[in-house]
Amino acid sequence: MMLHSGFHAIERIIQRPCTLFLRRCLIPIATVTRRNMESVSNREIIKQNKSILEKVMIKDSQTTVEKVKEKATNAYLYMAYVVSMIMMGGMAYLLYEEMLAPGAPQTVFSKALSLIKKDPDCLRLLGDSIMGYVKGRGRMKQVAYHIYKKDGNDRTRVVFNVKGTRREGIATCEMERSNGTWEWRFLIVSCADLVSESVILIDNR
Repeated sequence: MMLHSGFHAIERIIQRPCTLFLRRCLIPIATVTRRNMESVSNREIIKQNKSILEKVMIKDSQTTVEKVKEKATNAYLYMAYVVSMIMMGGMAYLLYEEMLAPGAPQTVFSKALSLIKKDPDCLRLLGDSIMGYVKGRGRMKQVAYHIYKKDGNDRTRVVFNVKGTRREGIATCEMERSNGTWEWRFLIVSCADLVSESVILIDNR
């Protein structure tokens, strides 16, 4: 009986340190495992947040690049529009100066030819159906002209060919702008084939 009680006592003495040892070992292991799981979970959350942030930053970067490209394209189109408008304005100005202005060579030519067709002396000299033309090759033919200044006034001199049913000749004319108004200085038609002969329609020199 005493021997049996002694064994129980020894068993309790042995179990108590073992229990304490297991508690000391297993509890920290569980705590470490839980902490490791929490750490892994936190890392995954951080990684997900980082991935989302990177996506947002990439999207913002792409949006910024697209905006810059759009602004550059708009600026290029605006510059092209401005340059084209300037070129069109320059061409319109040149067209007006060459064709439509009161002192333009084409305008002087048209006015002079109209006067020649109506003048009786020119009809006698050249014949009927008087026409004005320019000698040369190609379709783009232009009357010979000279634009210059004299005494502060603009002058336009034009020379062209005239032809009627009888003879051919050369018309020489000049207009001057004085006080903002274009006026004739002279208009002369001359023939130099067999007999040199001239008709002075206007002479204000």
